[in-house]
Amino acid sequence: MYSYLDPSRAQEFAMDKAQMLTLAETFESSLTNDLQALQDALGHPDPDPLRRLLHSLKGYVTFLSKDDLSAQVIELESVSRQHELDKVRDMVMKVLPSLQQLLAEVSRWKSAELS
Repeated sequence: MYSYLDPSRAQEFAMDKAQMLTLAETFESSLTNDLQALQDALGHPDPDPLRRLLHSLKGYVTFLSKDDLSAQVIELESVSRQHELDKVRDMVMKVLPSLQQLLAEVSRWKSAELS
């Protein structure tokens, strides 16, 4: 049904449907903001904003994403700490469409849960 979203992963953090929807709303808002910030950080010569953003993504994307996307985000954050900015930028460009799709899937899932 979903390529990147796994709502069952959040069940250990949300006790009921209301908490799950709140978590999804927070996730959706954070990811929307961070996707824009990620695109902005890609063009920034200072790698620190990109590293901080990837650290933040690693901290919450894993709550609702399937294992393969979670692993990509974790690896990306790890590589960003190795000061290989060109490699990180290439990796971000590869994972960006998956994160955008995850955002769309969260929105679709949330709408289905509300109806």
